[in-house]
Amino acid sequence: MDEIVRSDGPAEVSAPPDPPVKDEIVRSDGPGEASAPPDPPVKVVVRIRPVNQADQVVKKVSSDTLSVEDRKFRFDSVIDSNAKQEDVFQLVGVPLVKNALAGYNASILSYGQTGSGKTYTMWGPPSAMVEDPSASSHQGIGPRIFQMLFSEIQKEQENSEGKQINFQCRCSFLEIYNEQIGDLLDPIQRNLEIKDDAKNGLYVENLTEEYVTSYEDVTQILIKK
Repeated sequence: MDEIVRSDGPAEVSAPPDPPVKDEIVRSDGPGEASAPPDPPVKVVVRIRPVNQADQVVKKVSSDTLSVEDRKFRFDSVIDSNAKQEDVFQLVGVPLVKNALAGYNASILSYGQTGSGKTYTMWGPPSAMVEDPSASSHQGIGPRIFQMLFSEIQKEQENSEGKQINFQCRCSFLEIYNEQIGDLLDPIQRNLEIKDDAKNGLYVENLTEEYVTSYEDVTQILIKK
């Protein structure tokens, strides 16, 4: 806090003392190499869809910047219209699965106007869930995340070196429409409420949860939906 000191002349403002110098030790894997900063808790990634005549001209300027006519906007990442579904998954889905398996809550919010490509990016075409996974597949982020999740779980169990490691996976599907929450696995359940407590954290009360142990289990639930 600045302090005004009385004097015979004009008022003088005395500067606060310099803060003490604090030494900081940075862990690194090699000499003179600082550790990488952690990922931010929220990332915003923009995917540019193929243009048509009615679209404004949106161009990727760099890995994190796009331009709309003469204005530029910066995000965490920008994906151009030539990117494949696998490229989007590597950028968005792979870190999410790794963070989830490390014990962090993880989620993806897909936002955009009708027809902007949200469903294609997240799921792909209707046949995507039964497609064989490949770099050229049209599968969206969702199916690829499920496949990687169960693949990583299997690797963890195979490399446990005699230790018993158990994973419990439960699957729910809900819809929020007109500020009402509906259970897509049980259409009778409408107007569900979001609850919060110390044990469960945030959850949707009475939402159906199906236990799954494989990608095929998830596929069957989605087909039923």
